[in-house]
Amino acid sequence: MNQRAPHSNLPKFDQHKSQTSQILYQEPTLEEMRQKHHRAVEFLKNFSAVTLLLLSIFGLALVMLKGCADDVEHQQAMAVKHQIQFGGVK
Repeated sequence: MNQRAPHSNLPKFDQHKSQTSQILYQEPTLEEMRQKHHRAVEFLKNFSAVTLLLLSIFGLALVMLKGCADDVEHQQAMAVKHQIQFGGVK
């Protein structure tokens, strides 16, 4: 009697496959030998990208702070001008 349903998607486990390869050692390919240089290039690319991102964020924050400082100076100058104009200074 067949224990497996005809619509089942379960695989058959009759075969015993080895999980090891017959080749134990292979000479490294040219690409694997060049991989050390590739890692250095990738590191430099990532480092420069992170540096550029951090400099952009720092620059944006600096521009915003400078704008706020200019605005405060302008408000103080306008307050002094208003006080002088309307005689608020005693």
